[in-house]
Amino acid sequence: MKTWAIGQNVVWTETEDEVRLYDTTAGEFQTLNQTASAIWRQLVRNGDQGAIVTALAAEFGAQDDNQRHLISSDAERFLRALADAGLVVEQGG
Repeated sequence: MKTWAIGQNVVWTETEDEVRLYDTTAGEFQTLNQTASAIWRQLVRNGDQGAIVTALAAEFGAQDDNQRHLISSDAERFLRALADAGLVVEQGG
């Protein structure tokens, strides 16, 4: 399973409701929505993609394999988008 790390160019802060990212290279801010913030918080706790998905499935109450698969697909897509933007880096996989 893949492992992710926050890019060295990223400064971030969180409130109760959201996470805000600042890309020091591009000079751009980004505010994450509730779901994206949940993924980011799990990434910070444990960059292992499998652990991220497991924690999200528990947090959002996934009831079956189909819901877990949807969470896994959404997390993968979001992490890839962050990687494409240079905000996270893939460590293995």
